[in-house]
Parts: sequence; C-alpha cells; structure tokens
Amino acid sequence: MSRQVIYTDQELIAGLAQSDSHVIGEIYKLYQPMLTKWMISRGGNETDAYDVFQEGLVVLYEKSNDEAFCLTCKLSTYLFAICKRIWFKKSQSQSVISSLDMEQEGEEDDDLDFAAYDADLNVHLEKEAHLNKLEQSLEQLGSPCNELLKAFYIEDKSMLEIAQQFSYTNAENAKTQKYKCLNRLKKLFFSTKMALNV
Repeated sequence: MSRQVIYTDQELIAGLAQSDSHVIGEIYKLYQPMLTKWMISRGGNETDAYDVFQEGLVVLYEKSNDEAFCLTCKLSTYLFAICKRIWFKKSQSQSVISSLDMEQEGEEDDDLDFAAYDADLNVHLEKEAHLNKLEQSLEQLGSPCNELLKAFYIEDKSMLEIAQQFSYTNAENAKTQKYKCLNRLKKLFFSTKMALNV
C-alpha cells in the first residue's frame, strides 16, 4: 500500500514549474472540486469550472517560472482568486453575472488584494491574445512560409535540414527565405494587431 504524499505549497509550486505530472495531479485533486462546487453554486457548470481551473493553472504555471514570484498567501487562496477573476471576466463578457454580484463577491474576499491577481491574470490574457494573433498571422502567411518558420522555430531544425526539406540549393538560400518569411509574418502580425485595436 503506497502512502499518501503531502506537499507543501512551495513544493507544489516548484513541481508545477518543472511540469511534474504527480504534482499537477495533486493540484487538481486538492483544488479543482472546490472551484467546481463554487462555480455551480453561481450558475456555472462542470465544463466551465474545468476550463476556468485549467486557465488558472496556466497563470499559476507562468508565475511559478518567474523567479521574482513570491506567494504571500496560501496556494489555494491564490489559485482560487485567479480562477474567480477568470470566471468573472468570462461571465461579464457573456452577461451572465451582474455588477451587483461582482460587488457582493468582492465583499466576501475583502482580505484579498484583487489588484495583484488582476495584474497576473492580465499578463496571462495579454500573452494569450498575442499568441492567438500570431497563430492567425501564421495561417494567413500560407505555405511554404508557414511550414518553414515552424520547422525553424518550433521543430528546431537547422538551416541545412530546412534547405533539404524545402528543396533549397543550400543553407544560405534557406536562411534568406526564412528572413523574407519572417518579415512577411511581422507585417501580417502588426496589421492584424492594429486592425483588432481599432
């Protein structure tokens, strides 16, 4: 019979930073049911709760990899506050929750500094928005630039491998083509970004 391992908050954060599957499983087991129960009591459902918890865990993962991050409350409090803020933002955009509900929730958590959680959440949402814009720009870029940039930046292939894969005469020609593709991607990305900001 295997004995139950009990992690401290710091061990959970360190394990999350290393993408330790046992630690991630433990975080889900410890905190996800609590969030699900809370969200269902406020008109959400299990699918919403699962999605919100995953987003909250991504924010926590990003923070766990930041050397300057210092947990000033219990991990459960931090994660729950982040998840609540994600849920409120989603709910507001879908008009599920009124501003009165938001004020009442704020009264329940007077001891928490929501400005700190909002800052963490906003950084995460901004990164997510940039990644979505980059993905859209890559799709617009089309073939073969799309595949060439993925081969270099995501698959970590050398210029020689790329030259062979895309039938360029040599690595220098592949490098020139990558440079042209990258410039086209930048133009698409910034034109998409400006169009979304208008």
